[in-house]
Amino acid sequence: MSFLTGLLKTSVVVVLIVAIAIPLRYGSTDYPYLRARVAHSLLTLRYSFAPDPDRPRLTAEYRAFETLLRLRPLLADHLYADPSQAIKLLRLHVRSNNVSPKPSECQIDKEVFVHNQHSTDGFWINHPPRTFQKKTDKLLLYFHGGGYVFGDIETYRGFECYLSQLFNMTVLHLEYRLCPEHTLPHAVEDAVAIYRAILNQDVSSSQIMIMGDSAGGGLSLLTTQTLLTQQLPLPRGVIVLSPWADISISSESHTRNKDKDVMLRFDQKEWLIEQLLGSNLSQLSADHHSVSPLFGSFEGFPSLFINVGTAETLEDDARKVFAKAKEAKVDVTFEEGEHLMHVYPMFFGYFPEARRTLENIRQWIQTKFNQ
Repeated sequence: MSFLTGLLKTSVVVVLIVAIAIPLRYGSTDYPYLRARVAHSLLTLRYSFAPDPDRPRLTAEYRAFETLLRLRPLLADHLYADPSQAIKLLRLHVRSNNVSPKPSECQIDKEVFVHNQHSTDGFWINHPPRTFQKKTDKLLLYFHGGGYVFGDIETYRGFECYLSQLFNMTVLHLEYRLCPEHTLPHAVEDAVAIYRAILNQDVSSSQIMIMGDSAGGGLSLLTTQTLLTQQLPLPRGVIVLSPWADISISSESHTRNKDKDVMLRFDQKEWLIEQLLGSNLSQLSADHHSVSPLFGSFEGFPSLFINVGTAETLEDDARKVFAKAKEAKVDVTFEEGEHLMHVYPMFFGYFPEARRTLENIRQWIQTKFNQ
């Protein structure tokens, strides 16, 4: 009996130690996040002893994260028959899988920006906390991804806090209007409105970098093209991660990389275009330059950094943007992640490939501001 009592006490102590050690190790008490991190660590250990002969340069950490993504459940095809229900489930799914929680010391402040009676929400992000000096400090205006149908400050704040710390910049997150409630190009109107509102606050365009991922990368390009059309001062540079530059989904990589892409496992092409364009679908094609920046002009673009993985369906979108930018004599830098997934730099906490690319972007930003 005394042996069982001692074993029980030891077990309780071990459980308590683990319950304390794991949150301390990963800096969070969010249970789904901690569960994912523990699973990732166990898979990493497994892959450390089982190299991939076809992809020898990939780290065990990356392959472990890739495996976790492949285990994600997909929405059943029949759910897309009800767009409102499908969108609701997609948004809930994304919010419940927060891969980068917000650090407790990161400061986030909301502000409503107004330009010509057009109001839009933005969030100032500073890690560590600081007060943005509008006439001197550098600013990263960030447009989130999510296919224009999901994504918000809740799902992006952890990543944007990391960018603020790494780049030593204030980040301004735009909460643009989402489809299908607000069809394209409403998001572009919001992006241009917040940019003009910032300029009206005595922030110089030379202090600003624009950055976005996936649909937010496409929005970054669309916004810059609109600024050029309206002959407004341009930002110092633009950074796009896996930009969705052609919403008609016509590039060959959508077929070539379909089975490789662990992020964008989605076959509802026509359904998605319908959600984005809505009532505009009859008079606005998906390959129109107002919604697909690939088909717009890159003449006069500011310095541009493009990043993409070679194992994603949007690979050709990025390559085609790079080719058009080069043809237009833009100062453009292209970085590909061999065998890497869609928007892989966002998962900086899980594998070194992501951190290396973000460090390359940091150095690029520093160079552009020093010129």
